[in-house]
Amino acid sequence: MKAMRRPAMLGEEKKISLGQVAVFVLIAFGVLVLLVQSYLSLFCFGVVVDGASMENTFFDGEFVYARRTQQASRGDVIIIDVTKYKEHDHISGDFIIKRLIAVEGDTVCCEEGVVYVKAAGEEEFHSLSEPYAKGETEDFPPVSVGKGEIYFLGDNRTVSYDSRRLGCYLAEDIAGVVPDWAIAVKGFTTAWNGL
Repeated sequence: MKAMRRPAMLGEEKKISLGQVAVFVLIAFGVLVLLVQSYLSLFCFGVVVDGASMENTFFDGEFVYARRTQQASRGDVIIIDVTKYKEHDHISGDFIIKRLIAVEGDTVCCEEGVVYVKAAGEEEFHSLSEPYAKGETEDFPPVSVGKGEIYFLGDNRTVSYDSRRLGCYLAEDIAGVVPDWAIAVKGFTTAWNGL
């Protein structure tokens, strides 16, 4: 005579094996990776840093993501499309990575190594807090940022080739903005993309 299987009673729990949990975790991880990859491919692009102009924020050879946008604020790390500025010395490649310092209508200058910005519509200059800056910024006279323009500096002020020598570029040349999360995980993304 066959043994009859007792039906599960209300309140009894079905046991889940360790193998089932492992499969679920793997599937969930795979879905998460696909979602992240889809987001990055739709809204972001990756760049490899070339040179020392953004040290200590970024080092030569590091991989970082940028959001596809032209909407940037003072202090943002931006990717600039320089394909139409090839006549400038020291520009190789199609993009440069710098920090946005001033925008349309602002006036920017540097005195005794401190960068000052008078924002559009304001009467007074305000010194920038720049914990990211490496080296001393050479003094430069006031520069008025024209309509539709941006003024940018590299974080490594002693070696960066930026608006101090190149002048202002157009805001429409901004190809992307590096979000804070991308800066925080740059070591991980560099290692991941180096595989």
